[in-house]
Amino acid sequence: MSFAEVLLERKLLLIGSFVLTSGKVSPYYLDLRPLPNYPEFYDMVNQAIKKVKDIPHDIIVGIATGGVPLSSFMACNLREPMGYIRIEKKGHGTNRTLELDVKGKRVLLVDDVATTGVSIEKATLEILSGGGKVSDALVIIDRQEGASQRLEKLGVKLHSLFKISEILDELLKSDKLKDNEKKSILDYLVKNVEK
Repeated sequence: MSFAEVLLERKLLLIGSFVLTSGKVSPYYLDLRPLPNYPEFYDMVNQAIKKVKDIPHDIIVGIATGGVPLSSFMACNLREPMGYIRIEKKGHGTNRTLELDVKGKRVLLVDDVATTGVSIEKATLEILSGGGKVSDALVIIDRQEGASQRLEKLGVKLHSLFKISEILDELLKSDKLKDNEKKSILDYLVKNVEK
């Protein structure tokens, strides 16, 4: 079974009408937070490790909450240090967003999905303000809606295991979607997804 089919079967990719954080309405929604519940997650960890093996970094930092499981498994398998960052302050305790010391360290940021790149941008700026350096970020899926361009302006290269256009193209060619779902996805891709 392909990753596109896994996403659909495991209900990690939902088809319908969804309001995104950006306010856009999308005919599909990715929720990869449950992915660690499934055996396919281990394949993602192995793919991620291969993808970053030649990227210089001192520490892997997961963006809460979606990036924390993948960054944890990667760091454990690579025997490297790991931390995490919250995009929003929790409002109690130490009220920190960054749960590690990054001063003088090269940070590899990890998240589950990138759309416009705002979360990764915020995490990057927080790490920079803590004295760290970020030149690369990894996500499982790039929704291809501006994240790579946004991050490029900060000097951060976005790496992904999959691009949404590849996943959706495969599903559009299959019999897994209804005709009206295919049409709304195609329309959305034409208007919103960069190639």
